[in-house]
Amino acid sequence: MADQNLHEFIDSVSTQDRLRVENDLGGGFVRLRVSEAERRQAQQDIRSVEDAVIEMLRNARDAGARTVFVASAKSGAERTVVMVDDACGVPLNMWDTIFEPRVTSKLDSMLFDDWGVHGRGMALYSIKQNATLAQVESSVEGGGSAFRVVFDTSKLTERADQSTCPELQRSETGEWVLGASPHNINRSVAEFALANRKECTVYMGSMVEIVATLYAFGRQALRTYSIMPDDSADDVAPSKRLAMARNADELVDLAATLGISISSRSAYRVINRNVDPCDPFLTTLPRAVATPVTKKGRAKDVLKDFRGLKIAAEDIQDFSDDLKKPFARLAARYYLEPDVEPKIRVDSDGVHVTFPVRKM
Repeated sequence: MADQNLHEFIDSVSTQDRLRVENDLGGGFVRLRVSEAERRQAQQDIRSVEDAVIEMLRNARDAGARTVFVASAKSGAERTVVMVDDACGVPLNMWDTIFEPRVTSKLDSMLFDDWGVHGRGMALYSIKQNATLAQVESSVEGGGSAFRVVFDTSKLTERADQSTCPELQRSETGEWVLGASPHNINRSVAEFALANRKECTVYMGSMVEIVATLYAFGRQALRTYSIMPDDSADDVAPSKRLAMARNADELVDLAATLGISISSRSAYRVINRNVDPCDPFLTTLPRAVATPVTKKGRAKDVLKDFRGLKIAAEDIQDFSDDLKKPFARLAARYYLEPDVEPKIRVDSDGVHVTFPVRKM
């Protein structure tokens, strides 16, 4: 008994890897010991589909994703979520193992964020336990992964209202925050995208919309990274793979390798550019137009220069919103952060617009 207590004491205070790790699984993955996994206990367990989506997004971010694509569909009580990222990827021999308890690649990078502790090797295991299906559909080491998860919402519930999106608002300090809305999947993705906008860009849509987005994303990447005709689809990063499609039938087959099922008709529409790619999710959210207040507390509804040029605040905001979409397209071509707020200045010689440039 004394030996056991001594061992537990050493295990609880030691920072040596040998006392934190039960098994070294290779490829940077380890299975944590029970005591270490418990030490990393998250503040919340998965109690809804929305919780599971957040955990999947956190996994992508922690694996180094700069771009994440979230496709969601509902059929009866069945909710399917497919998530494609451009992170570091999962080795083939780990595709099943990562869903086992206490398996993590974050031995020395346990993170604390808005949702608690991340890195205890329990998130994917918890998702698997709550899902009808949870699996890696495709992964390329150094090129990202595609995960598909299916939930029975009669068992793991989700919000009844899944169509409403939150509104972006300016706080008193000038920061963007989300207004009141149902805590549905849209809000979960919006919360993550807003909190992590400097680390990664999130796209969200239906299965067909995300296929169109991945197709466009891959074709843009082809300008820098060529895909040879004899390249195997399994060797091409999931986020760029759909660009290999030369016709609708090939697009259907390539989408299936990511866990996305679409009809030939939908694939034909994507190939013929009849389905618009998604914009970064944050840029699609409605935005409240805040009215600035003067020191005397009166509403100040105009920006004006010294000659008396007056532009209403709401017109400045509308002008700003109209400019964001073309800049997002330009940013995508040159791997710039698309979700930036243009700075608009009115003076005696004109209206000046500046977009901050941050590389992705």
